[in-house]
Amino acid sequence: MSTAENIRPIKEGFVEPAKEEKVPRAAPPPHMEDPPDQQPSEVMRSEKWPVTVKLLHKSIPDNNGNMIDALEFRQPRGGDINRYGNPCRINQEGDVVIDERKMHYVMAALCGVLPPLLEAMDPRDWNSCAYRLRDFFLPDLRSWL
Repeated sequence: MSTAENIRPIKEGFVEPAKEEKVPRAAPPPHMEDPPDQQPSEVMRSEKWPVTVKLLHKSIPDNNGNMIDALEFRQPRGGDINRYGNPCRINQEGDVVIDERKMHYVMAALCGVLPPLLEAMDPRDWNSCAYRLRDFFLPDLRSWL
């Protein structure tokens, strides 16, 4: 027998019938629901507008030159996304990613402070505002059912 007769091509994705192993299938994970008192969608629906976020690390000037230590945000609308873009997206790993430039302009529109004045914010205060607003730009998966 020559070596060419001895070697059989392996077909990718197929298993030889003699070597087939029975692998038990894993049971699908049970459907888990958040307890009623911890559902994030309930928190979002009961949200009171305007939302106020305190600037804990540094005050910034408002449009009139007065120093402010809190930003008051109105409720976002579809027109804000149309004008400035959606500041949040979900990547392939399921992580929420904030687009900083879009979020900066959306924050300025929602609180009425000019974008250049928001640039004076301490990064910790900026992130506090961005993460406070983040969930209002994400889909509600219940609407997909």
